Amino acid sequence: MMEASGKGNCMFAIKNALKKSTVLSVLSVLLCAPCIQAQQQSQEEASTEEWEMDLRLPTAAPASSRGTAELVLPDEEQNQQLHQLLSRLADNPGNTAVSRDLNTLLTDVLGQANTLMDSGSVDEAQGLLTVIQSIDPGLKGFSAAKRRLKTLEKSKQLIRAGDTAFASGRVLEPVNESALYYYKQALEKEPQSAAARKGLENVQKTMVEQALEYARELDFETAEMALQEAATVLDNQEAIERAGVEISEIKRERAAQLEKNVLDAAMSGNFNLADFGIIDLMALGGQESMVRSLMARLEEARLYGGFEPGQLISDELQSGGKAPEIIIIDAGSYLMGSRGRSDDTSDHEEPQHRVTIKRGFGLGVSEVTVGQFQLFIERTGYRTAAEISGVSSIYDESAGRLSRRDNVYWKHDYKGKKAGQDMPVLHINAYDAQAYAQWLALETGKAYRLPSEAEYEYVARAGGSGTYWWGEDSPDEAVENLTGERDKSPAKREWATFFDKYGDGHWGPAPAGSLVSDALVHPMGVHDIAGNVSEWMADCWHQNYIKAPTDGSAWFNPGCERRVVRGGYWASAPEQSRAAYRFPVKAQSYGPVIGFRIARDL
Repeated sequence: MMEASGKGNCMFAIKNALKKSTVLSVLSVLLCAPCIQAQQQSQEEASTEEWEMDLRLPTAAPASSRGTAELVLPDEEQNQQLHQLLSRLADNPGNTAVSRDLNTLLTDVLGQANTLMDSGSVDEAQGLLTVIQSIDPGLKGFSAAKRRLKTLEKSKQLIRAGDTAFASGRVLEPVNESALYYYKQALEKEPQSAAARKGLENVQKTMVEQALEYARELDFETAEMALQEAATVLDNQEAIERAGVEISEIKRERAAQLEKNVLDAAMSGNFNLADFGIIDLMALGGQESMVRSLMARLEEARLYGGFEPGQLISDELQSGGKAPEIIIIDAGSYLMGSRGRSDDTSDHEEPQHRVTIKRGFGLGVSEVTVGQFQLFIERTGYRTAAEISGVSSIYDESAGRLSRRDNVYWKHDYKGKKAGQDMPVLHINAYDAQAYAQWLALETGKAYRLPSEAEYEYVARAGGSGTYWWGEDSPDEAVENLTGERDKSPAKREWATFFDKYGDGHWGPAPAGSLVSDALVHPMGVHDIAGNVSEWMADCWHQNYIKAPTDGSAWFNPGCERRVVRGGYWASAPEQSRAAYRFPVKAQSYGPVIGFRIARDL
């Protein structure tokens, strides 16, 4: 009875093993060994084996005649546990406790395999799944893991193909053999693939760089198309947004350059070239406001080309009122500077050089007045440096010198008293004067500015070569507020140096443009160019004229601390009223002797 029962158990174990897996023959043999031994066991033992045969056991050991030696787990502790459990199960196939422990171990190994696949470690995961395959291919979750591994292997192959295509320059083309195609296919198969996503990031980076290169080559249409295509590669748009900002900046710089080209061409009278510049701006796109503004200014430049020298212009202010009157100064050429003088001041006036002003310009007929400057203050809320500091200098007649005085600013005259509306504005620095000119430019849309010293000297010489615009020595008529021999202060003070036999009736500044004579008129129609108050220029101070511009433009270096001041003032010696005379003043300085007049490009 026991013998028949033992043989039956053995055959059942073999058949059950074959049904589970043809590769588990070794474990099947191991399971038969106890069946043969069962012939020596009691009826009670046989009954126990028959009960255990109803339990689900692992389908068993490695399918190799060499036993379980090739089943190796990378974790040494798990590996020892695995072989101990297999050995125990071979000795006692019906041991349910060992089966449970083996099932738990294999489940842990399956979890490790899934974790490895999460990190992209396909080969390591393959090794763990191979062990499970050899022991219990029916383990819960094993089939899903195998399918995932197969997908990952395919994804890995696609990523390798993408890397090869990227390295060979096939980033986008051919369409079905490009790095972009392979990486996208890999990401579709494994959405969590960090390698596929990294590959797509590299593709997008290359596409963005190409878009930027198109922009640098000024092909903005292609650049924008390339950037739009790059935006479809990944959901993350940070790189696209940064590139968009950079392309916009390149376009802005291009627009600014084109604007400058148009203005330069218009100023030089090359209106055809200016028209081509506007066409380029229109093709650039997004510059409608700039195009409209330039077209208006270009039309105005064409109109000003018909003006006559000496014509007066007073532009309308957008906020109401008019800008100070300017007069059209004709183009011309002259020798700037001086030579052969015995005093040290001539060092700043050398080398004498020819300046050619190819295009006419507008120059203020007189200095800017207190009333004109007040309009600027009221409409902008601007505060001058003297207002902010709360102090300026004034002429103290009792002491015969300049003294500091609190609460003196543009509203006050050279003595610190309230100035008349028609008096030249004082107590302002170079930045205050520039702010006024910039306000006029905004109000009128015209190119107002401070004059260059080359333009000033050109007018101060009346385009000629005399020391003064009237020639040499003292003028025959009272046409400038100069230090005259006949002038006396209220306290009967006299000038130490003066123009012989000259008197204009003023000790201190005169109302702007008030000294005129029918017998002696400045050929270019300006007033107070040699006297009354000195005037701020647009130029930075340079010790001499070496490398100075020869086209009449201002010689300006951004950030310079000192500016050029031109023209004599109410207390200047005759030497300082010369057309060639120039002196440096710190740009932030102000007081009772320096004012300014405006200039304007045509």
